[in-house]
Amino acid sequence: MKLHRVNAVIARHVYESRRNFDRVVDTLWWPVLDIVMWGFFSIYLTHGKGLQPSFISMMLGAAILWTMFYSFQRDMAVAFIDDLWCRNLINLFSTPLMLSEYMTGIIVVCILKVTIGLTAASAIAWAAWSFNVLPWLPKFVPYIANLLIFSLAVGIAITGMVFRYSTKVQALAWGFAGLLMPVSCIFYPVSSLPNWLQDIAWMMPMAHSFEGMRQVLAGKGFSPLHFWWGAGLNAVYFTASILFFGWIFEKARSRGLLVKQE
Repeated sequence: MKLHRVNAVIARHVYESRRNFDRVVDTLWWPVLDIVMWGFFSIYLTHGKGLQPSFISMMLGAAILWTMFYSFQRDMAVAFIDDLWCRNLINLFSTPLMLSEYMTGIIVVCILKVTIGLTAASAIAWAAWSFNVLPWLPKFVPYIANLLIFSLAVGIAITGMVFRYSTKVQALAWGFAGLLMPVSCIFYPVSSLPNWLQDIAWMMPMAHSFEGMRQVLAGKGFSPLHFWWGAGLNAVYFTASILFFGWIFEKARSRGLLVKQE
């Protein structure tokens, strides 16, 4: 792996983001809009409902972490789809650029975008509702790491699907995370689900991360149990996504599909 080729992939997406309003909207507008919407919704629920003020913190914290997960997973897949839309994929892989260098560059770009969006959302939460995420951040970091690893695994799997089936399945880049929302328990505890659905939820690293986040905000401290369960599940899902991506990429290349992508 050559660092200068990774830097070239990063520069390509940075230049494109600076002049593409869609990328600005994805990076800043939607994270901020999510925080504003859930913030007002939380205020509405607390008025006359007998709910504790910490409820607002839990809702805003969940919204920030969910936005981070969704943005990272979406940007992973969309970065690749962009190269399909502009018919640039064959140009990239006709150079000495390795697949690992290409994916590493995209991951770095996604981390930069998520950091910008997370900073903007946290600033709005602090300015509008006095929710300062910084004191909680040290205890959130392990859960954030689990969320990022799982979103990376999902993004890699979706990118592999796009490699194989082209833009016919591009809707997965925006919609797949939504399929996971009911069992991710973002804004409610796992115990609120039906018994049969709770078993599925506990198989999601996201559910463990959000349960751990709520425990921290409730003043019960960091939960090693939720962290290690999430980390163990991530090890399984991430390994499976890498194997799946390698298999489907080789299958697409052996069939000559890389030059036929639309």
